[in-house]
Amino acid sequence: MDLRHLRYFAAVAEAGAFSGAAARVGITQPALSRQVHDLETELGVALFERGGRHVRLTAYGEALLPRCRDVLAAAAALGEHARAMRGGQVGILRVCATPQTIQSLVAPFLVRYLKSRPGVEVRLLEEAGLRLPGVVERGDAHLGIGILPAGPNLEARPLFAGRVLAVVSRTHRFRRRPSVEVTELRAEPMLLLRRGFGTRDVFDGACRMAGVRPRIALESGDPQSLVALAEANRGVAIVPSTVLFSGRRVHAAPLLDSGRSLGFWGSIFWDARRHLPPYAAAFVEEMAAYTRHTYPGQEYDRRAPPIPRPDRGR
Repeated sequence: MDLRHLRYFAAVAEAGAFSGAAARVGITQPALSRQVHDLETELGVALFERGGRHVRLTAYGEALLPRCRDVLAAAAALGEHARAMRGGQVGILRVCATPQTIQSLVAPFLVRYLKSRPGVEVRLLEEAGLRLPGVVERGDAHLGIGILPAGPNLEARPLFAGRVLAVVSRTHRFRRRPSVEVTELRAEPMLLLRRGFGTRDVFDGACRMAGVRPRIALESGDPQSLVALAEANRGVAIVPSTVLFSGRRVHAAPLLDSGRSLGFWGSIFWDARRHLPPYAAAFVEEMAAYTRHTYPGQEYDRRAPPIPRPDRGR
């Protein structure tokens, strides 16, 4: 069985269309259709229901897709393991994180990391925080950087305490506040990240505990859109302390729940079932050392109570 057929199958399943998958894998749509048809012929089952511009997985396709991904991840791990055995300084490192974490933490750290490893190619994947563990467990990334994940297959290293921030314009009534209580947000129009982001999960949990029903003005997947609207005095944006505010005329205050800081521990994590190349292990160690002195949002540590370090992780 040709691994290319499996890659094309997974690409079409993820894109939901042959046209989008063809652009992603770099071949023409007719060629991709033939390759998928060849795989279906070899397996003796139809993998997709075809009709219109989009396709859907058949029951056979849904059953085979997870195994296909396992095979592809195992093949990728085999190749990377062989390269690691030849010296450990050449290979591809895939890291997934939220866009704001890439901007505020990963980008500046890569300058240091790659200086001594010119043979390592770092490929970054963006995803919402709560989906990052799934990306790592599927084998699509070696490492994830985000909220400390749950799951028996993931090993993690806590890196830094992240905070949930309330961001307002410089004319807002909170503009001089060092911190803001969740209960003070009852009457405010709220600018929130969509569900699937860890910060939104933390905020929703605090609102439930405090009996607050947020007045949602906008839900977005882009924290910078929320900050821009807060700057325009269209509401209070709730974002993590990994967001950068460069050039924005806003005030950001840590959010509290009955005097306790709302936040999370940012961590770096990996799938303990898979081989971690030496350059990936070095990435973990060097990022842990880096964040002991520099991490996003550390300026808020002086304005709100500390966030307890989790027991889990090393």
